[in-house]
Amino acid sequence: MFKSYIYKIAVRYFFSKDSKTIVNRINGFAFLMIVAASCVLLVVLSAFSGLKDFGLAYTSSFDPDLKIVPESGSYFVLNSDAIQKIKALEFVENASAVIEEKVVLSNELNSGGTILKGVRADYYLSGVLDSLSLIGVFSPSKENSLYLGADLASSLEVVLSEDFSLLATAAKKNSSSLFSFSPFNSKRLEIEGVYQISSDIEKKYAFAPLRTVASLVGVGENAFTSIEVKTNGFVGKEALSREIGDLFNSKVIVMDKQDLNPALYKMLNTENLAVYLIFSLVALVSMFNLVGSLTIMMVEKRKDLRVLKSLGGQEGDFNKIFFTLGVFTSVFGAFLGIVLAWVVVVIQNTSSLIVVPGTSIPYPVSLTSANALIVFLTIFILGVATSAWSTRPKSSS
Repeated sequence: MFKSYIYKIAVRYFFSKDSKTIVNRINGFAFLMIVAASCVLLVVLSAFSGLKDFGLAYTSSFDPDLKIVPESGSYFVLNSDAIQKIKALEFVENASAVIEEKVVLSNELNSGGTILKGVRADYYLSGVLDSLSLIGVFSPSKENSLYLGADLASSLEVVLSEDFSLLATAAKKNSSSLFSFSPFNSKRLEIEGVYQISSDIEKKYAFAPLRTVASLVGVGENAFTSIEVKTNGFVGKEALSREIGDLFNSKVIVMDKQDLNPALYKMLNTENLAVYLIFSLVALVSMFNLVGSLTIMMVEKRKDLRVLKSLGGQEGDFNKIFFTLGVFTSVFGAFLGIVLAWVVVVIQNTSSLIVVPGTSIPYPVSLTSANALIVFLTIFILGVATSAWSTRPKSSS
């Protein structure tokens, strides 16, 4: 059973003001090392979280919150009433029917592959796409129009004029004969605008009216490759799956951003784990200072054991006092380190002391409660393990 005087003596040792002895200086140094380790660990995790959010803001900016796709095959058929029912769901802010197909865009001199996304005028990203326009406008209501990325436009040497157009070529979806004259359809598209965001996205996506893409690949007006859903908050894909089960004649699955970019998220999660393990090792090394301080303090305070015994204390109480002291040191060190890390993050976010190398962009940092909890638990667990090992009963020879 834990005895109250153990706690009181440990607190007294921890808050001792005496700085004349070498033991107290060693204890203070051990405490500062724990503070520094927890502060550095949280700052690094916050920097990685900020960089992760910064990168995903670009790479997944065109990805919906949730995406409904057929479980098998490329297309499903859905009428306008069913789409309206999806839009009417409480947690759905907008939903757009989309056709996505790989096409080759070409002119007399150049050609390039991209994903042509057919959308309607009420596409939920219309405002965003229009704001990204480098030249021209985003106009999905105009038949046979094309809105493409700046990187792809540059490689195709696109000229925004009435005399310039691109030939889009895609595989037919409803070609039933093996002896068909051609398995491909082609359609001449006029350039309506060029958007700019990042080279990866600019190469990956081009936009055209839904009817134009449906005609190009040879599918009906109610055939879609996906329904892109924007939610009004964090909603799991399971919630949407339950609500739409009766709206489709074929089996569909709901995908979230992580499902849409599995390789990217796996890479980021692996890097995050690697960074955490490396700096946890730094925190573990700092705990050796705690081992030294507890060991030296137990030797110096050995004479107090006789006083405890004369007052009715037991042999094991002496070790419990210093185990409690080690836990106190770890807990308060972790707490103070988290506070200092929060100050560093606030200063970086407000004053932009560090910028991304080669740019004038402030280095992004994001302090989350999850990272703060991870740091606290890491230091606490290491502190408990270190204190238990340092104060374990020594076998007498």
